[in-house]
Amino acid sequence: MDMGIGLWCLQSTATNPRSFEQAYQELVDDARLAENNGIHSLWLSEHHAYYDGYCPALLPAASAALAATERLEVGTGVLLLPLHEPNRVANAVNLLDAQSQGRFQLGVGMGYRPIEFTIKDELISNRLQLMNSGLDALQTAVSAPTWVGVSSEKAARRAGRRGLGLFISGAFSRDVVNGLIAAHRTEWETSGSPGGTPPPIGLLRNLWIVDTESERRKALEWVRSSYLVYAGLGWGADKTGVDFVSQIEASMDEVERSATVGSAEEIAEDFEGYDVDLVVCRVGYDQPPRTALVEVIERIGQELSPLVQELGVQR
Repeated sequence: MDMGIGLWCLQSTATNPRSFEQAYQELVDDARLAENNGIHSLWLSEHHAYYDGYCPALLPAASAALAATERLEVGTGVLLLPLHEPNRVANAVNLLDAQSQGRFQLGVGMGYRPIEFTIKDELISNRLQLMNSGLDALQTAVSAPTWVGVSSEKAARRAGRRGLGLFISGAFSRDVVNGLIAAHRTEWETSGSPGGTPPPIGLLRNLWIVDTESERRKALEWVRSSYLVYAGLGWGADKTGVDFVSQIEASMDEVERSATVGSAEEIAEDFEGYDVDLVVCRVGYDQPPRTALVEVIERIGQELSPLVQELGVQR
């Protein structure tokens, strides 16, 4: 089980304002920090037309992180494929993968915000069709590993049918995660096992390493606050079937319950129960001070990763 970190969104929010120059410089700094601490990968996230400058162009940002490192893998978690021209994505991905000597990982998703489709002159009702046609193009043209971001068993089955990796959203219970994995693997098997080997499973987890109860409460506040900021992206996205406004408190409670916050030993033991190839530790929250983020990245590399590997060997 590899340990990654995410999600780098390169925002300047109302609660954590910073210049965009600083945000992108910190991406490079954090990529080097992750590599120096033995972390497997760093993952970026995309959105458009939001006040805080949420990263709209993941591949150039990934290029900067790859250029600043030698061993670190860099992934998109996720690139919103229906909003892009697939052939241009394929060409850029292949260039990144070649120049980084195979260190780029492509994660893609459908998107859910109507405004993002409107500004691209597309209908959100066509997003599944656009996603499928985009994957058709990418699967014949891209050499980099490809993951599909999912939040439903139907989406997991679609990825399994294609033999593509699974990138599971962060705020799910263990039962939901296991259901997604089972749906993905069953569909892969019944579809004739495309690719010949089981496609990889990646799991995003809201996470922080702490030593005391007061630190645990503070970390959970950071997780909750970050999702509250993020929830603003969904307001008005009524065509997804999710009422972000009326469900906000219940959603924040679920986010907090599903967060993996504790000592490195406790987190490693929790991870032992997941049959996944990659865990992306979501630590790119809105409110933690810079010193706290640097410290948790160091602890993931120096404390958590060795413990996870040790438990995996024992199992």
